[in-house]
Amino acid sequence: MEDVKIEAGQIQHPECFPLPNELVCIQVPKVFDQVAIRDCVSRTVTLLPGSGIVNPVFTFEQIDNFDILEMKVISKTDSVAKPGFKKLKLFVKVGYTIHYSDGVNELTQNDEAGFNLTINEIYCPGCFAQIGVIFYPDECGKTGDVDKTIIKVEAICEAFNDMINPTTGVLTFDIGCFFVVKCECIVQLLIPAFGYCPVPPEQPNCITQNCTTFCDKTKTPFPTSFFPDQKWNPLD
Repeated sequence: MEDVKIEAGQIQHPECFPLPNELVCIQVPKVFDQVAIRDCVSRTVTLLPGSGIVNPVFTFEQIDNFDILEMKVISKTDSVAKPGFKKLKLFVKVGYTIHYSDGVNELTQNDEAGFNLTINEIYCPGCFAQIGVIFYPDECGKTGDVDKTIIKVEAICEAFNDMINPTTGVLTFDIGCFFVVKCECIVQLLIPAFGYCPVPPEQPNCITQNCTTFCDKTKTPFPTSFFPDQKWNPLD
């Protein structure tokens, strides 16, 4: 078989790839189960004019920069009929930026919306292994439980049904979000692999007056030893 350039990306012809050349033990957050859910909330916000504007004429432009600001597990109830399954009640706070005009100035105003989500059933087993790793700061959109279970929330949000009073600046709109709630645990997995990821090609840089020898790619080629040597499998 001819040599195949193996790099990250979608596989269109998997039959052209060789067999994996190693078995790798990795420690990763494994997704045990996930649930898709949608929710929508209505908001009313009073927009503020710029400094010195006496008779503003407000116009709404757009809402963007959605971000999960806070996520809490309000309650977690074990299923009586299904071991490992749970019912979750979550609170998710989503922040965003409102873009508008007061007739003179282009302005922005931050706002946030809260969502109360109920997950009727999700497989979320206890993860009791203690891992001595400190994460700082805490990752947004993720919360760890006492049994080392990780509840993760991902969201895609959009604003619509916007109406604005041009005189008072009172803006009403709806925020609709698609959520994916995941239950994860840190586990070790044994997976087949093709080795380390290849070092990416070096991008061209502007010619500088300094370090001429170092910048000469023929004299100092880009190193490929970014990863340590792999341990050999004794079965070989």
